[in-house]
Amino acid sequence: MKHQIFLILIGVFLLFSPSIPHTLGVPAGSISEGNIALEYRNVTVYAPAVSELGTGYMGVISTITVTIQGNGSGRVFVDTLPLTDVDMQGSARLAVKVATALVNSDTRPHLDPLTCDYFFVVRTTSPMIGGPSAGAIMTVAVISLLENWTLDNTTVMTGMINPDGSIGPIGGIPYKIDAAHNVGATRFLIPKGQMTYTEMVTEYQEINGIIWQNTYPVTRNVSEYAQTNYGMEVFEVEDINDALLYFTGWNFPVAESPDKITTEDYISAMKPLATSLLDECRISYENASELFNTTTIPNRYPNYYRNQVTDFLNTASDRLSESIHWYDAEVYYTSTSKSFQSLIDSHFVSFICEYFSTEDQEALVQRLINQTTERYHRSNTLAKNASIQGMVTLQCVGAAQQRITEAASYLSEANTSFQNADYFTSLYNIAFAQERIESVQWWLNISTPFHDTGAVNETMISSLAEEYLDDAQQSITYAQIIVSEIGQTSQYLTDAQSLLETARSEQENGYSAAALFGSFEALVKANLALELVDGVTTDKLERARGQASVSITESRSIGIEPLLAVSYYEYGQSLANESSLDNAIVYYKYADLIAGALRFTTPYGVQSSRYVGVPDKNPVVVWDFGPTRYLGFFILFAVIGGLAGLGIGILLAGVINPRNPKQSVFQKETNPQSIEDYYKKQK
Repeated sequence: MKHQIFLILIGVFLLFSPSIPHTLGVPAGSISEGNIALEYRNVTVYAPAVSELGTGYMGVISTITVTIQGNGSGRVFVDTLPLTDVDMQGSARLAVKVATALVNSDTRPHLDPLTCDYFFVVRTTSPMIGGPSAGAIMTVAVISLLENWTLDNTTVMTGMINPDGSIGPIGGIPYKIDAAHNVGATRFLIPKGQMTYTEMVTEYQEINGIIWQNTYPVTRNVSEYAQTNYGMEVFEVEDINDALLYFTGWNFPVAESPDKITTEDYISAMKPLATSLLDECRISYENASELFNTTTIPNRYPNYYRNQVTDFLNTASDRLSESIHWYDAEVYYTSTSKSFQSLIDSHFVSFICEYFSTEDQEALVQRLINQTTERYHRSNTLAKNASIQGMVTLQCVGAAQQRITEAASYLSEANTSFQNADYFTSLYNIAFAQERIESVQWWLNISTPFHDTGAVNETMISSLAEEYLDDAQQSITYAQIIVSEIGQTSQYLTDAQSLLETARSEQENGYSAAALFGSFEALVKANLALELVDGVTTDKLERARGQASVSITESRSIGIEPLLAVSYYEYGQSLANESSLDNAIVYYKYADLIAGALRFTTPYGVQSSRYVGVPDKNPVVVWDFGPTRYLGFFILFAVIGGLAGLGIGILLAGVINPRNPKQSVFQKETNPQSIEDYYKKQK
């Protein structure tokens, strides 16, 4: 009888209950379609922005719901309402890229970023001015989901995300603080170096019946503004690691940069080349000097040829001295670079002397072009057909192919100048082409002392080159938009576009290794266009140096010698010592990207995404326990309750309390509360 009453009560409960918890049937954070089951995590964050009004500007808040979905391949989907500029899409892609790089370096448990797809749903009440300032918070959100870290809902931040993980400058900070206060923020994070802002103040003064208006700039403190008006704390953050600590209490361990980058193997490879080039450089300079002193070179108005040639000879001497200096300091790649530059100028001086000593000057230039062309074809065959056995030969062949491509460019310019009867320019281009041709053999021989590791083939290299070429193009496009938005121009972008065009041409002509490393260079220049919008500082330079050093060390830790990266790193150090900071940071970035890329040789997107769609905040409801549908069950329970009390009770107990399915690794943070609900529960 007790069982019968119990079952009747259950039936009444089912009849009048609108529903039971929706987590029944499918684990929270899982969705399914046919035989495909996907797991996901999502989180919603605030992104302050600026909206333009008829009378000025105001701060607005956007909500960005970020979802990561398993069984994917790193694809990024963006949904915005109202529609925003393409920079929001670029920021989302860059956020995923930065998050992926950081999470992949973590030794603690985390999801594999390359096997997830990413969805960004952006909602705002007013059209925003630009989207870059949401990049940093999107990066924080993605990392928190991959690492399963909980975000602090009382912290709001603004800042552009840079490709190296640093947080770039933005505008409109006071307006954004206003907006953050409206959603209950007690802490506001801003990019480092933006604690002050300039406000235009207008004052009116009446003098002798005339009202005078005076408008002038006033520098104000962001922290004082936030504290005075809202009692809000403001903190500067330099990079994502800083921001993560405020949002989650977690960050990524920072690896220490080793003091010494070069190894015995590296020295044994580079020193013989540096020695040989330095000897050749000395001989070439001595020959050029002797020819110059014994050749009559016109030096009268309007063409002071001898003075001009003297400048080239002096430059050759300066570069020779620098080569000796770096050789003595055991900085061998830099020594080879200086020798290379000296050789070009010495050969040019010798060509000019020969030019003024011959009767048929046109025939001389044509003969030199023909000789250089023959040498080019021989070296081109070597570079194009060079065997790539592993990661070391990949770097060496890539460098050789890049140099033969550059030689072809200078040889073409030499021909063009010759056709225009500009013989001096033609001779200089010939000298440059000849030295580039010679350097092909240098690079093909450098790999000998190293143990070549890593299985690579032409198909893989070609595929990787295509992926990085597309990556570079996207970075250039994004950087162009952002740089234009802030009203600036960048030579880095011009260089990046030129490098990308060269790399695409190399890929089309079968120089896949050259195209791969050329795409790296284009990518670095595009990234620097963003990272250096406010100029190069010693802090940024040291950051780039440290990152490159760590990347080189990590590459070696898995048995890959990043020969080309070490060479660029070494050259960057020499440029920094010469106070050429702009160029130094470029080479540090080259070194960092090359060393990092060598560790990940699988092309992107090799796993197809099992796309189902952006899941709702609530899991899919599998069973619906509404009253109408289950009226029959109530009647059934009432009739058979006395006959099968105990058995039916046990059965229903099993239905109502099914075995808990195995908790998914995605389950912990799959059905988060909205930010609004979060605040309601705190009150």
